[in-house]
Amino acid sequence: MNTDPDGWCSPAVGQDVEAFITEFVASRPPLTGAEITELRTVFRPVLAEAGHRAVTDAA
Repeated sequence: MNTDPDGWCSPAVGQDVEAFITEFVASRPPLTGAEITELRTVFRPVLAEAGHRAVTDAA
């Protein structure tokens, strides 16, 4: 996981989405089950789109 000076987090190059979410959740305890579920709901589509853009830009 990469974290910029403002505290924004993003997956490391080649990091799996689930691994990123797991690392993000672990870095911000204690989160409730509902908060973890909400984070997964938010991050999955955003990271999928970012991954798609990275592949498209590389091609």
